[in-house]
Amino acid sequence: MNPLSQSEPWSLVAAGYQAETVPMFRQYCHRALELVGYEPGGHVLDVACGPGTLSLMLADSAAHVSAIDFSEGMLAVFRSEAEKNCAQNLDIRLMDGQKLEYDNDLFDFAFSMFGLMFFPDRLAGFRELHRTLKPGGRAAVSSWAPVTDSPMMQLMFGSLRAAFPERPEPKTNMLSLENPDFFRDEMTGAGFHNVVVTPFDGEWQVRRVEDFLESMVRGSAPLEMMRKNLGAAVWEEKRRVILNYLNNNLPALPATLTSRALIATGTK
Repeated sequence: MNPLSQSEPWSLVAAGYQAETVPMFRQYCHRALELVGYEPGGHVLDVACGPGTLSLMLADSAAHVSAIDFSEGMLAVFRSEAEKNCAQNLDIRLMDGQKLEYDNDLFDFAFSMFGLMFFPDRLAGFRELHRTLKPGGRAAVSSWAPVTDSPMMQLMFGSLRAAFPERPEPKTNMLSLENPDFFRDEMTGAGFHNVVVTPFDGEWQVRRVEDFLESMVRGSAPLEMMRKNLGAAVWEEKRRVILNYLNNNLPALPATLTSRALIATGTK
């Protein structure tokens, strides 16, 4: 089973994710809202909401936002941010996105930003989004594109292979949401129509190599788990190798790297 389908890694990384990754993720959320044709005043569902990146963006414009995640650590950060921002119209719950505890035909818009892609049963996740949407309601789901389409991901995977030569080259899984045709067919198979998959290149700023690496680790569940499991001494040795690779392969700093997402939209 994919370890990212478990809650522990996400709870471990929750604080770092909020600090390091959320600011970058907002650009993907903005693009999803544009593509889905979001309109204020409706009822919104946010599945695998994490620390509430999308939900907090909509708290002032939606009639109500129902946000769910399976990581209590992520939800604790979300609740703290909601309180800090005096956010209204939010219902934050611990829940399985593959088995939503909501009635049929309830929401005007449904989203899952980089969450449903990790579900052990993705089709169940898509079907639950479809079931809980009102007729005519619209959904947006995002996934990462293949590593080969993302210079930032290529750089990070290259640095990891330098530190861990036994790691295989990342390959595109054609039976995953990395494949836009498979993405479209899986969402269509759950009952959505007019499904369109759109690539979007988000921009990530790199000003200092050490800060870039720390940001990537603190905001990434797999990397933070790896650092924890290796222990401080071994991690410091691997860190030196990774930094050396980055210093030799990054463009002149400051630099802008892109990471491509695929954003699928569909209508019930």
